[in-house]
Amino acid sequence: MRVRVFGGLTEQVGGHHLEVDVPEDGSVSVADLRVAVAATYPHLAPLLRQVTVAVALEVARGDDPIPAGAEVALLPPVAGGATSGPDRTEVAILTGLVAPPIDVAGAIDAVAADAAGATALFLGTVRDHAPGLAGVVQLQYSAYEPMAERELASIAEELRTSHPAVTGIALLHALGDLPVGAHTVLVACTSPHRATAFEACRAGLEAVKERVPVFKREVATDGTTRWVGFEPASQQGPPPGPTTDRQEER
Repeated sequence: MRVRVFGGLTEQVGGHHLEVDVPEDGSVSVADLRVAVAATYPHLAPLLRQVTVAVALEVARGDDPIPAGAEVALLPPVAGGATSGPDRTEVAILTGLVAPPIDVAGAIDAVAADAAGATALFLGTVRDHAPGLAGVVQLQYSAYEPMAERELASIAEELRTSHPAVTGIALLHALGDLPVGAHTVLVACTSPHRATAFEACRAGLEAVKERVPVFKREVATDGTTRWVGFEPASQQGPPPGPTTDRQEER
């Protein structure tokens, strides 16, 4: 089976894919895949506790089967109008992965509405420091792009449902090499009143940070690099059992 890898895993396997042997009849579960990866690539075994398995662009766990021919990926920790009528079908939504710089003014315009008296905006920004590093000069963002795009759209739809007064939602995440001061992520929500806009903006940001498969590498002033949330094998405990899943441990 050919498996895609992202973020810090690419450095561990020396590329963007790895190969593992599976039964000829194609009957393999997520747990089986974890066992096969650990057996074929022993140096990855201590890292698997941090890894999520995606099958056909959806997070899969435990004994979930992997259909023959499905796209499979190993994901390290992920680093993201018109007035709404009674059926909430006319909410302006803008989502996606973008090349820097993020067009902040354009995003705000895209979710504006005559009925909106409030716009809540969050902008993530590259800072010049991080714990354990002398200093930061750059962040490098990569993503499992089709899954990330799909997840951003799903989060926007969930916000539209959970916050029916919202009139506009923008969820944008930048990819590539970003210097200090550059914007990394934009979340903007509009609504008639500020409380809903603030609540929806925060909920959207937390969902983006938790669920969207975007990976962040810090570049320090001395040239060293570090994948955020992906610790070296030397700092890990015993490898997980075959049914362990990073998402289930939260």
